[in-house]
Amino acid sequence: MLEEDFEEEQSGRSTRRHSRARRVNAMQAYRDGTIDDRPIKERWSREFKNPKLKKIKDPLEKFDIKETVEGLVIETHRRTCEVKLDERRETRDERDNVSGIVTAMYLATTTKELGEFPAVGDRVLLGKVNDDEDTGEGVGSQKYCVVRVLPRKSALTRPGPKDSVHRELTLAANIDQVVIVASVKDPEFNYGFADRFLLAASLNNLPFLLVLTKTDLVEEIPETIKDFTKIVDTVIKVSSKTGEGVEELRALLKDKVSVFSGQSGVGKSTLINRLIPDAELKTGHVREKDGKGRHTTTSSSLLDLPEGGIVIDTPGIRSLGIVDLDPEVLAGIFPGFFPDGNFTCKFGNCLHIHEPGCAVRKAVEDGTLSKGRYDSYVRILNSKD
Repeated sequence: MLEEDFEEEQSGRSTRRHSRARRVNAMQAYRDGTIDDRPIKERWSREFKNPKLKKIKDPLEKFDIKETVEGLVIETHRRTCEVKLDERRETRDERDNVSGIVTAMYLATTTKELGEFPAVGDRVLLGKVNDDEDTGEGVGSQKYCVVRVLPRKSALTRPGPKDSVHRELTLAANIDQVVIVASVKDPEFNYGFADRFLLAASLNNLPFLLVLTKTDLVEEIPETIKDFTKIVDTVIKVSSKTGEGVEELRALLKDKVSVFSGQSGVGKSTLINRLIPDAELKTGHVREKDGKGRHTTTSSSLLDLPEGGIVIDTPGIRSLGIVDLDPEVLAGIFPGFFPDGNFTCKFGNCLHIHEPGCAVRKAVEDGTLSKGRYDSYVRILNSKD
């Protein structure tokens, strides 16, 4: 023990280190259910002593509930989002436009203190902050703001930027199925990308649909891709040029909210343009230098299918992180390792790396499990370090 710490302990004064250790993470306590339904915000002195707890006010208290409207988020931006409002409803002010699509700005209390940041597919409650119509002159000119994000039934997330306060970002919310578009050639099928989305879908109990594009470029599907198709719910071979499989896919999308994702250059935007002629999404080509596609989708957006249903088009990110998933859990649920759901390794905390009695590594040696699947698992496991 340091001399100054000993002197402070003898004098009955708490050390700064001990005072800091007593700090309470209010939002974590709220999630754990140990405090009431209003999170508290802490204010500490420079010496981390004499905490002052302040309750965060519910943003709804600033608005008359009769003057709020609900809507569906169809596109998000850095400080605003596009919201498709529900059917017209009467308000006290006949000038209010409470139907159609509006731009709503984010409320600091909602996004920062309550941590409710809207995503495409979210149901949100909007409050009126300006009497005049949106002038389009930047943040603050909007007529509405996002007051609360209503509870989600499902979500697809990825890690936020390293310098961001948001540990994870939601790509899409309230979805019924995950649709991954992957090409059989040009660019090559990416195991890691597909596995991450398959894991995310499995963790959220969402059906996984694999769409294989550019099938007209090969005479037969490679064995490595066939191996992956054995562990997914549904596989459809599609060619945007010949039209093969498009109608079959259209039937599976009808009356459902489907999130579309795929690496750049696989033909996702071309396929969506065929499914929704009015979408007019930009398309790109594969770079000859590295065989990777150019990003044409820069943010998530919501599109209506002509025959019913919704498509949420997400950017062609190169990876989807699995947030808050322990390595032991990943080792037990990785797709294709244990088809019958029974963990058969000798030790319950086996990570399938160097542990004795590992059933997964034995399956790879025996040829019953492809090395491609195992290598994909190792890459995802290492990315969590």
